[in-house]
Order: sequence, then C-alpha cells, then structure tokens
Amino acid sequence: MKAIMYGKTNEFPVMHEHADHAQYIYQRVVDTLLRENVRGCIDQAEVMPGDALSTRWGMHLKENHQWLKISHFGDGNIWIPVAQTTFMQRWRGVGLPLLWQKDNKVEEMYTLDDLIACFSQGLGPAAVSTFKVFAEECKLAVEHRQICENERERWFNEYNALNGKVTGAELPSWASRLIHYDRLGAFLDHPFYPTARAKPGFDFKSLAAYSPEFQNKFLIHWLAVPNAFFYPSEFNKQVLPQLWPSFDTIGLPAALADTHDLIPVHPFVWEYQLEDLLSAAAIPNIIRAPKPYLTVAPTLSVRTVILLDMPEWHLKLPLTIRTLGAKNIRTIKPSTIHDGHCIQSLLSSIAASEPSVANRLVLTEEDCGGHADHQMFLGYILRRYPVESLSNSTLIPVAALLAKTPAGKTVIEEAAEKYYDGNLELFWNDYLELTLRFHLLLWLRYGIALESNQQNSVVVLSQESPRLRLLLKDNDAARIHFDYLTMRWPYLATHVANLQDRRIIVSDTLPLGQMFATITLQLNIAVLVESIGPILGLSANTLYSQVRRRVDVVLKELMAEGEDVSLARQLLLKNDRLYIKYLLTAATLAEKNETGANDVNKFYGMSSPNFLRVI
Repeated sequence: MKAIMYGKTNEFPVMHEHADHAQYIYQRVVDTLLRENVRGCIDQAEVMPGDALSTRWGMHLKENHQWLKISHFGDGNIWIPVAQTTFMQRWRGVGLPLLWQKDNKVEEMYTLDDLIACFSQGLGPAAVSTFKVFAEECKLAVEHRQICENERERWFNEYNALNGKVTGAELPSWASRLIHYDRLGAFLDHPFYPTARAKPGFDFKSLAAYSPEFQNKFLIHWLAVPNAFFYPSEFNKQVLPQLWPSFDTIGLPAALADTHDLIPVHPFVWEYQLEDLLSAAAIPNIIRAPKPYLTVAPTLSVRTVILLDMPEWHLKLPLTIRTLGAKNIRTIKPSTIHDGHCIQSLLSSIAASEPSVANRLVLTEEDCGGHADHQMFLGYILRRYPVESLSNSTLIPVAALLAKTPAGKTVIEEAAEKYYDGNLELFWNDYLELTLRFHLLLWLRYGIALESNQQNSVVVLSQESPRLRLLLKDNDAARIHFDYLTMRWPYLATHVANLQDRRIIVSDTLPLGQMFATITLQLNIAVLVESIGPILGLSANTLYSQVRRRVDVVLKELMAEGEDVSLARQLLLKNDRLYIKYLLTAATLAEKNETGANDVNKFYGMSSPNFLRVI
C-alpha cells in the first residue's frame, strides 16, 4: 500500500503518513463498521466464498477467508475480505484491499475516504455530513497516532537512558508511579472506538502541550466570579487544597475575596474559547486573573490534571475538545459535581457492610467542586486520593495494563514481576475474582451498575495484604434501580435520593446487565483475556472458561444468600449473544432520535457472540 498524504488539519504540518498508521486506523474502522452492523452491512450482506471473484477478476482470498458482498448502499457492490470470529463480533476484516465493484469494473479501495464514501452512498445530506465528519476524524487519528508514536519512541529512549532497568513500579512515590502508568496507558488505543487516537480540537501545539502522551507540565488560569453566580459543592464547601490560590496570589486585589469566588480554567480553553464562552454565559463582573497558578500535568483522562505539588489532588476541568466521538465534547455538567459524590458515598456505605470487599475497595473523595451559573464550561471537580492508604502502593489504571513499557514488556507483566514474583496467572486470578465479585454483588444485591471503565478502574498493588485492591473514581454515570434499592436498603437509598441527572435512575434490571456486560465483562476483563493468553501460553478459550467458572461460583454464592441471579445467568452464561455498545453509531454517525438512546455512551446492540456460553 502506498503512503498516504494528508493535507494541513488545523495547525498540523503537512506530513507523509507511514503506511502502517493509515492501515492500522483503516482496519479498526472496518472492524467497527462490521461490529456495529452500520447500515446493515452484516445483516443485509451476502457471504461469499474466497474464490468468488477469482474466475472473473483474478481476486482470491486465502484459505478460510471469505467475502462480505454488500449490495444495498448504491449502484455497486462493496466486497470486504473477512473471517469469522467470536470476540465482540461475528466477522472481522482480514486486511486490504476492500473492493468496489460496479458493472464489470472492480476498484481497490485503499483509503478511508473511499470506504466512508461508499458507506454514505444513498443517504440524505444530514446523514452524509456525519460520515464526512467521521472521515475527517479518521485523518486526524492517523496524524495524532503518528505524532504520539514518535513521542513514545523518543520518551522510551530517554527513559531507558536515564533510568536503566528501573521499572515504573520502582519509581520513588505512589504519584510518580501513577502518572507513569497513566502516560503508558495513553498510548494504548480504546479497544472498540476506532479513532480514539484523535482528539478533535487539539492542533499540534495543543496536543504536545496538554495531552497525556506528552505529559508536559503547565499552569492553570483563574476567573473571579461574583458570589451570586458561583455554586460550590453543597457537601464540603471549605475543604480545598492548601495550595489553592488566594486572590493576591493570582494578581487580583485581596478585597475581591468578599465578593467573588475563584474558578480554575484550563489554559487551552483560556487561550482559544474563553471569550466566546463568557459572552454566551453573560455573567456580569467576571474578572480574569492576570497570573496563572498551580503547576499540573495531564492524566490519562486529558481533562483531569494532577496537582504536582500535592499529587493526592486531581482537578477535573472542562475542555472544548471531543474524544471517542463527535458528540463527546468534554464538558462538566453541574449535575456531575453533585451526583459523583452521592454515588461515591453510596459505594462507601456498601463496601463497609460487605466483608468480602470491604478492605479491597478504595474510593476517591469527590465532594468538592463548583460552577458558574450552571455553565458546562465554567466549572471544576476536585478529586482527592486517600494518600494515607496509598503511599506504599502502585496504582495502575486498567487501561494501562496491556500497554508496552520502555523495557518492551507489558505493564501487567511488569506489575506481576514486582508484586507476584512473576506469577502473572496469580495476578490475573486475583484481579478477576475481585472485579467479578464486587460488580456482581453491586448489580444483584443492590441494583447498581457502574460505568467503571478502564480509566475509572485502577488496580492498587502492594507488598502488604491485601496485595490487590481496586480503586474506583468518577462514578457520576452509573445506573441505579432506585425502587429496588429503596425496597431492600432504604437507608442506602438516601444517598442517591436527590440525583440531578435522572438518566442514572432506571426502572428495571436490564440496563444494569447491559452496563455490566459492556463495561466490567468486555472492557475490563475480556479485552485482557485476548492479550494475556499468548503471554501465559494459554488459549483465549481456556481463559474464558476460567471467567465462566468464576462467574458461576459468585452467582451460586449470591443465590445461596437469597439473591435473584436468574437474569445474570441468562445474560452472561446462557444467551447466544451478548450486548455490546455501538459507540461509533451513537457518538458520531447517528442522532439520538435515530437510536432512541438518552446517552450516546449507552446505546446497545445484542450482536456479540457470547464467549462465556458453553457450546
């Protein structure tokens, strides 16, 4: 495949992309289109043998490969070379080229533009525009991937020169270990959103300045907001980091403390969008502080930064960029400041009453934050890590476990060497048992499912007992069967009786099962299975058998304690298909009125082969 040249995007320099970056994104896009059955590309396609094109056009696939012939998009046929699979989808692409056939002419499709143009044939202008937006996102993903992969190579060379054989788990403090693994995790793609490497809104300068792949330090800017328009967290108005600025620290008169409150602003927003945001907010007498203050560095979540001089404090700020889809702009809804704390306090009360998980669960404090007049771009959340119980531990986001280290191993291997004497299988078993036990317990006993994705779930490792714990943060998008919780645990229900985002409340148990399947089972377990099998010398089927047995054990224990496990057993162990998220469809290619989903991150299809089902 020839190298592809993309033109200037925002302020990116014109560059000749290496073929592997473009082909990598192309393959991810093809697999996602198939996984989400975009425009019926699976259900309405015809499966053809590998030699279906050999007689007429000389095209032939390798043994066991087939073609999907898609004929309903326009006045020609798309031919996609595929193989059957069992992980997350029925068919996966097996490489390039894809073919476009019209009448007696066949063209090879090597570019994403060509593929997306074929998939948008026959659509109306509004739908075509969403595909065009996605095409631009694909180009940006290729650019950002190359830039970040170059940075990874540079950083790894620098790290090895400076640190020799010192691993991330041997860095001097819990915070230095955490941000090291955050940075490693940033180079690893989201398992299912194909263009996750793109951060639309960031140009080259901003990507280098503010993204976790580069992890450069920067200073926070500040606005002074009149008291009447400032809404602090109702739970804990006074507890701020000791380093939080006074007015004179940031170049403002000290007397303003009597009439104004301070709101931090990300420097990217400050430089590029603040004027428009303030005009839209129309809040009188807002004052821009002349001096930035607080040295921070980006974490894995991009908009959350760590206070480098008080690393137990993380500051979450709105960003006017998009990640994981055109509709996923990184605001902070005022409701999340309230709801995140409510759910964390609920989890804390549950953990205290459950001996099987009580000492193995770590929760951040999320009771501090504020916003200006209900604006989604003028607010913040302060998250405090319980440093007193973490100082001798290593924290690794689940999103980083499969990332490559400077030494060439995976993070999970490096962690197993440090904390499990190199026994990766024992590490895996501990992680699997705790993850399944806690989340099944939440679902079946309390009617709660957490969106504890790979960023929000953090493995806490220690040489002391317990050797492995889970830290959970940022739980403002859970699903709670409130009537069930109230009926069984009325004193716990008081924690979440006044949730502001009513999408959290569900009226039956199916949404809980959908979230468990798509977050806990698929993102946090199955993705690991697919990669650690080769390291352990075990097949994926062998590891899925372990997962199935562990699910069965926990379900039997809960059933013996009086819990109704019938839906969980049906969804997880008996059904032919599992629910999966249609991320690309909901977040980029379709409108909410088309999907019916009230949250673009919770639109499901039941189309994944069930890798836990005994056949």
